[in-house]
Amino acid sequence: MKPLEELLEMWRQDSVIDRTEPGKALINIPQLHSKYVNILSRHRLLSKEAEFKYHKMKKLKWEYYTGKLDDDDLAKHGWKPFPFVLKSDITTYMDSDEDMNRYLANKIVHDEIVDVCTAILKELNSRTFQLRDFIAWERFIQGVG
Repeated sequence: MKPLEELLEMWRQDSVIDRTEPGKALINIPQLHSKYVNILSRHRLLSKEAEFKYHKMKKLKWEYYTGKLDDDDLAKHGWKPFPFVLKSDITTYMDSDEDMNRYLANKIVHDEIVDVCTAILKELNSRTFQLRDFIAWERFIQGVG
């Protein structure tokens, strides 16, 4: 399973509230908050790391497509010299480069996980109030002061 799918499945399970025991759900909020803050923090760092790798690869590929890599660097990466290309076409080659797009896709996944965790944390922050309101409502219905 992919990391984003795992996160969504984890939240699907964690988001369930047992209506018969709202107090347990209330007590569980700090643990869930900690869990998703850790995931958020880890993926923010992984996103930055992917961004750094992308920029490094972007420079390397620019040198490759402009013919500025020497034979040692070409051999190191297992690349053959790139035929002459017009300066205006370099962007097209770089935008469609598989190596660069792999790093970019990796960053996008981490960014999406960060966004999902941020949304989960917002939900957890409001869950406290929702559960307190639910408990107060239940007390009111049962005639408990």
